[in-house]
Amino acid sequence: MNAAPLAVRLVVKLGGSQAANPRLRDWLTRIAASPGTLLVPGGGPFADTVRAQQAAIGYDERAAHEMAMLAMAQFGRALASLAPACAMVASHDRIAEICGAGGIGILVPWPMLAAEVTLPPSWDVTSDSIALWFARRLSAPLLLIKPVSTAPGASLAGLAEAGVIDRFFPGLAAGFRPPIHLAGPADLPAAGALDGTRLPGQVLVARQFA
Repeated sequence: MNAAPLAVRLVVKLGGSQAANPRLRDWLTRIAASPGTLLVPGGGPFADTVRAQQAAIGYDERAAHEMAMLAMAQFGRALASLAPACAMVASHDRIAEICGAGGIGILVPWPMLAAEVTLPPSWDVTSDSIALWFARRLSAPLLLIKPVSTAPGASLAGLAEAGVIDRFFPGLAAGFRPPIHLAGPADLPAAGALDGTRLPGQVLVARQFA
């Protein structure tokens, strides 16, 4: 049975490539100061290992998909150690409990999404689309934090083709009404919390009204 709509104010995808970014702790400070935020970690070097070993060992796409979600949990655990005020959340109920009380949850996607048929087991689906899947379910704004900036007016299809976002993302974004922003290296706010109505970075999808 699906849980009731959750009180999440903002979904933030923090890419695993940020693991080597000297501003990682600064981004975490901004996120940890933002009540009701769900932080979706990328897989980073942990997911890179899954991808490399798939060729060596020969496991299938389903196994790789689930292992990549476990890689997200590994990076998420590292983030939790750097930001102790954030809590690991491994269920819809736990997201509701933490974010609904104004806390910050760090997503543990497996096994929560292991059987989610709308997210096919493929490398076309990464933490980008997983973050968007939660933003859609929660009707919450989405901020993607990436190691690159993007030009104003860039299309989702163009960004997917360039490898900035995953290939499944543009289709999943169809009909999404809350805003989607992409923040690059120069977009870190000077101080304070992240505000879902004034997100940093470039607008990928503007807020749409019925």
